[in-house]
Amino acid sequence: MLWTMQKTYWKRSTIKFSSSRVEDILHTLKALEAQIGNLRQLGNSGSSKHETPKRHPTTSIVDESDVYGRKNEIEQLVNRLLSVDIDGEKPSVITIVGLGGLGKTTLAKVVYNDPRVQNHFDLTAWVCVSEQYDALKVTKTLLEEIGSSGSIADDNLNQMQIKLRKQIKGKKFLFVLDDIWHDNYIDWVDLKSTFVQGEIGSKVIVTTRKDSVALMMDTEPMYLKTLSSEESWSLFERHAFKNKELREHPELQEVGKRITDKCKGLPLALKAVAGLLRLKSGIEEWRIVLRSGIWEQSLISSAGILPALQLSYNDLTQNLKRCFAYCAIFPKDFAFDREYVVQLWIANGLVQQLQTDKTIEDTGNRYFLELLSRSLIEQESKKFMMHDLVNDLAQFVSSNLCLWLEDLQGSHLLERARHLSYSMKYHEKFEKFKLLYNLEQLRTLLPVNQFMFNWCHLDKEVLHNIFPKLVSLRVLSLSNYYITELPDILFIKLNQLRFLDLSYTHLIELPASTCVLYNLQTLLLSHCQYLVALPSKMENLISLCYLDIRASPLLKMRLEESKLKFINVLLGAKCVIGGCDGMGIEELGDFHNLHGSLSILELQNVGNGKEAAKAKLSNKEHLEELSFEWSQMEPDDSQVERDILDNLSPSTKIKELKIGGYRGTKFPNWLGDQSFCTLVNLSLENCNNCDSLPALGQLPSLKFLIIQGMHGISKVTEEFYGSESSKEPFQSLVELKFNCMPEWKEWHVLGKGEFPKLEYLFINDCPKLIGKLPEKLCSLKMLNIWKCQELILEDHCQLNQCDNLHDFAVTHLKVSNRLKPRRLLIPTGLKDFRV
Repeated sequence: MLWTMQKTYWKRSTIKFSSSRVEDILHTLKALEAQIGNLRQLGNSGSSKHETPKRHPTTSIVDESDVYGRKNEIEQLVNRLLSVDIDGEKPSVITIVGLGGLGKTTLAKVVYNDPRVQNHFDLTAWVCVSEQYDALKVTKTLLEEIGSSGSIADDNLNQMQIKLRKQIKGKKFLFVLDDIWHDNYIDWVDLKSTFVQGEIGSKVIVTTRKDSVALMMDTEPMYLKTLSSEESWSLFERHAFKNKELREHPELQEVGKRITDKCKGLPLALKAVAGLLRLKSGIEEWRIVLRSGIWEQSLISSAGILPALQLSYNDLTQNLKRCFAYCAIFPKDFAFDREYVVQLWIANGLVQQLQTDKTIEDTGNRYFLELLSRSLIEQESKKFMMHDLVNDLAQFVSSNLCLWLEDLQGSHLLERARHLSYSMKYHEKFEKFKLLYNLEQLRTLLPVNQFMFNWCHLDKEVLHNIFPKLVSLRVLSLSNYYITELPDILFIKLNQLRFLDLSYTHLIELPASTCVLYNLQTLLLSHCQYLVALPSKMENLISLCYLDIRASPLLKMRLEESKLKFINVLLGAKCVIGGCDGMGIEELGDFHNLHGSLSILELQNVGNGKEAAKAKLSNKEHLEELSFEWSQMEPDDSQVERDILDNLSPSTKIKELKIGGYRGTKFPNWLGDQSFCTLVNLSLENCNNCDSLPALGQLPSLKFLIIQGMHGISKVTEEFYGSESSKEPFQSLVELKFNCMPEWKEWHVLGKGEFPKLEYLFINDCPKLIGKLPEKLCSLKMLNIWKCQELILEDHCQLNQCDNLHDFAVTHLKVSNRLKPRRLLIPTGLKDFRV
């Protein structure tokens, strides 16, 4: 059809094309037609012509000799099945969660067939639920499994569920619901209601790839991990060398172990690759498989790995599919930030804002969490990654639109690329970027700092002569480049930019041409240590929604003059109150979507509590870190100072709080209130007029507490623990520091284990402190006492219930040479002792 349309156009057109030009157009049209076919095949999973292979129903049969590396998980699961829950829940649900191909079903099979388990339960049943949840099918299968199918009509769900309830009444049962994707809570409650007649101790095992299913079950899930290198090799060896004598093929072992590493501990991948190689006995055939850049794809299409992963992909909405495919721009094993990825999606138009009461960032975060819950993205501490096989799937479904620059030397794929990433080098030379000169279709150019260089050098010629040619760019990152200035032509030409990352650069100022980027939505300026001001016409950035200025010295930024109050996300703002360059505290009230961290400086310029209340900090629920700073000046009225801080009460969702230089004598009541249930880190510094500490002991999540430079404190009393509450104080505190407390003399202790989780205790420069320290510090790992001349360490019941410090749990002990220990016995586990 495309061929016929093109011929008709040529006959009618008055434009004359050269023969070579015509051939180029035909080639492009045919390539586009092929791409459209591929996209249809991927997008229409229900099509009979291109239908993705469905997952075969599972059974409870298992070859236990084929199970490797799951001994601990098997024992843990068996123990949970044989135990009786304290709360008497009927039935108790155990959810096994993990990526497709990781062995969830296999683990469930082994435990299901364990003699201890089979002898423990009166009834056992196995149901493969799969993608399409059908309550009728599940109920019918359970009845058949327990031998109770009868004359009930196949379409009568009510009668079937009534019969199932009767059959399990008073009996202890184990049901396995394998491969659940459906996360509708109402449907789950309806199904679970048929199980409540079972005996206490009844269990249901659920296997799933989706975190949302585990959440729906309201139970502590068991997350399955990948196999170790040794376990992977044992499994690979069993299948790859089944028809070979291992000792006769030492050369295959070496190559086989390298291929095993590529499978990243996925049992399904290991079996599939080994099953292919066991039919090949030549070393060169194995090496070809090892060297192949797309060997995973050829295997998965025939051996089940791609279908296993693609089930997760096909279950996504179209928007999520596009977002997932875009993640192919990241290299394998690369750790990325959630917010960064969401902003990249937004810049490329992949996130659709469907709800008027939600920001586009809210929608993007929901997309990300959905991919995370389906194990298409994995969390590694605070970063996120994609498993190699998932990355391969993303590459496959992106149809070569997301590519790696280093792979494109001499490749015809470059002209089709829309999104490029590349590995940063310490010195980026002009020759590296010559390939980009005519790529007017490019939308994303993203450097990846895999080697964690502090800064890389970029030839100026690239900024002047290469990047300005990429006129269709939506995303440009210059992060971590040693750049002190940017040419005007860069932004004049790249006026389609939606996303600009200049973080970790040495820019002193942004050029005025930055303000012609009318389409710019995201601007990242964090950790620009020399950047002291923004351009004067920032209000021209009419599309700007996300601004990150964390750890950049933009102290002179007046939010009102910068016209930034309509930004959805503002990270790391520092606001100077009053003075020539400062702002009014009330101006903060107009910024409804402050995110991340906010520092409010020079608070002595706030007149009273009513002014402070206009900042509306309690409404700013996206703020995670907040810092209040006063200059060291004597207050006119301590009660006014308390009213000011009282009216600066933040949202109860705050995680970190610092109060420095506060001039009142008492802290407000909100500080220490249990409603601040997410507060983890608290610092009270140089509040010299305060004569008592706030009641902090009942903050449920507080882990880190610093009390420093409090010259007015002479006693730490029972008030510190929040003693009015019946709850034990400081249940989460891990680290406690007292620094520079010159008048502190007494520490009242409750003697009931008030710091049960405390691991690090620092008491420095408290020269008048005498008396006892808290007792029963059974979790303490480090004790640091310095410049506390009057403090006496007794050898009896001073720091715990032991008879002397010799039995103390501490591993690192540092005491001042001016300390007065009556008798100090060295703890047995001590690793570091300094005097």
